[in-house]
Amino acid sequence: MGKRVVITGIGVVSPLGCKKEDFWNGLIEGKSGIAPMTSLDLTNYKCKLGGEVRDLHPETHLGSKGLKYLNKGTRFLGSAAKMAIDDAKLPVDGSLSNVMGIVIGSSLGNYSETTDYFYEIIKGNPSELSPMRSYDVALNSSINYVSVIFKIKGLARTISAGFTSSTDAIGDAYKMIQRDMARVIIAGGVEQISIDLFLIFYIRGLLSGLDGKRELSTPFDKGRNGFVMSEGSYVVILEELQHAMERCAPIYAEVKGFGNTYVGGRDYTENERINRAKKAMSEAIEEANINERDITLISANACGCKIQDAVEAKAIQSLFGSNVSNVPISANKSNIGESYGTSGAAQIISAVMSVNTGIIPQIINHKENDPDFNLNLVLERPLKKEIRYAMINNMDYDGNNSCLVISIFNK
Repeated sequence: MGKRVVITGIGVVSPLGCKKEDFWNGLIEGKSGIAPMTSLDLTNYKCKLGGEVRDLHPETHLGSKGLKYLNKGTRFLGSAAKMAIDDAKLPVDGSLSNVMGIVIGSSLGNYSETTDYFYEIIKGNPSELSPMRSYDVALNSSINYVSVIFKIKGLARTISAGFTSSTDAIGDAYKMIQRDMARVIIAGGVEQISIDLFLIFYIRGLLSGLDGKRELSTPFDKGRNGFVMSEGSYVVILEELQHAMERCAPIYAEVKGFGNTYVGGRDYTENERINRAKKAMSEAIEEANINERDITLISANACGCKIQDAVEAKAIQSLFGSNVSNVPISANKSNIGESYGTSGAAQIISAVMSVNTGIIPQIINHKENDPDFNLNLVLERPLKKEIRYAMINNMDYDGNNSCLVISIFNK
């Protein structure tokens, strides 16, 4: 059996606010962080809404030195990481440098900065470009920045696995601590809205509102018609239990299991997708050494897309059988939208807060039940319930399925 791994810190930069308290209060109060986008000119497009980060002041967390050279995503991640470090009461004097690591997931990272910088190179004279323009344009630039400013020397990994990137990052960090590769790891994800990403999702037909109907994030709703894109950074501190206890760290929850599957190829059927999603859940539950009846909360991937939500719902129904009506399901993408590579980490933080408070946030925007689903959705108001084990589902459009199980901490 590997070492026990606990969550000792949380950092949040989200459309609902840039503190964990603001994020959590927004969820349980049923607030929406989705509004008309101001960072993009969408005059010529059908879709206008997004979950933008609006009230971040990165200088508060990172200081002002060199800030002008950092892109939006790096400011998000650096700020979230600092909040999580402070929350976990970790020293930043370098005393933990060699036993501390960082593993961050991002689907497309600094994609817009990378393409813009490349365009500048090919259209003009590269020698005329400032060296500082190249400082923050690679996929792993944000992670490198955080490693340097917080003196992290143990390990640094960037996970790019599509929409499951941050869940995979946290799952991988959990496994690394179990294998004694590090004692403390900053893990989570970061994504930023850009016109490039908007057009990718727009052209693929994934955004809500493209059908001319309502533009709204409506997980598991009969009238769901796509997702609303979002941005932010969600970070947790994972720590080996004995190390956390020796320094009297606050402990939010324990990570108990991780499951990951891939459908493979593009010719898979809906049943194959359902079975692979179900297997990821089963693997996480089995590693946690529990059974389905022990799960008392599901934080669903549910992004509001027709097929994606149907696959997840049917996988849950198949796995839980007759007990499915006893398991409450929450879906925070109704509040904050789909933040692709960092959405799983947002779900994990929400589940951690539910484990600690005994409150499950309600799904907002839900108008009509889908008759194909038999799920115990938390609607209208938060649900008060003791939560011993929570399961977090995260799914990618191209075949990845990742699942984590966390529990209340017991010595």
